[in-house]
Amino acid sequence: MGSNLKINKFLLLHFIILLWGFTPVLGKLISLQALDLVFWRLVFSGLSLFIYLRFKGASLRINWKGFVSLMGWGAVVGLHWYFFYHAIKVSNVAITMAGFSSITLFASVVQPLVLKKKFFWGDAVYGLIIAAAILVILQFEKFYALGIFYGVLAALTAALFGVYNGKLILKHDAGKITFYEFLGALVTICILQGLNGELGNIQFPLGSDLIYLLILSVFCTTLAFTLSVEILKKIDPLTVIITNNLEPVYGVGFSLLIFGQSELMSSGFYIGASVLLIAVFTYPFFKRKFYKG
Repeated sequence: MGSNLKINKFLLLHFIILLWGFTPVLGKLISLQALDLVFWRLVFSGLSLFIYLRFKGASLRINWKGFVSLMGWGAVVGLHWYFFYHAIKVSNVAITMAGFSSITLFASVVQPLVLKKKFFWGDAVYGLIIAAAILVILQFEKFYALGIFYGVLAALTAALFGVYNGKLILKHDAGKITFYEFLGALVTICILQGLNGELGNIQFPLGSDLIYLLILSVFCTTLAFTLSVEILKKIDPLTVIITNNLEPVYGVGFSLLIFGQSELMSSGFYIGASVLLIAVFTYPFFKRKFYKG
């Protein structure tokens, strides 16, 4: 019974990552720049989540300390989404997802510190392999160095809040964590808009932009993000993040199907990407054999 529950959780995890794998494609399809895109994503996601939580009868009551903590981590979420979509806007989906794959390296360092878990040397080894693969990609795709840079920043911020949510879920339910993190992210994006002098010039999305944003917000954000926090009750954050390295596979696959030639890269890119894939698929077996924590 316990093993079946674990299998169901992993199937749910892969469904979440499949949804996330479609987010970079939607990001490229939406014509808005990164800050505007993330602003509306958070507005629609926050509203849909609020309606769901009220319908469910869930309480959003929280003490001041918890509120400040969740809002603070929400700021990290907001920065993550900005870095992620800005990377797509200055490069393409494939490059962004390659940079984002460095999330494993960051998570392997962050998790033992945050969750007080025993450090596993294999996590660092796999993180370095992934970092080396990204360097190979960068060597062949120097034109897209800025996309790699922002993709790596997106990975760093995702590793920080992804791991820490594993601690927050012990104190708060998933819906509450998601709601206040979205709120903190929205405040952060508004501040960035203000610093750019663009806060008063945000245009309401129309036509296909609105449709894509609603799909991105309701399914790929509210649903996927809430489930990803909930799943941390059963699966440790680093395992979730390691598995999340499949997101680049789904993302690049979707982008090739939809955008075709514009997403084709050099042979060096695919060599580096292949190393990433091998690392992702072999890691669970490696950890099961050598990790005694």
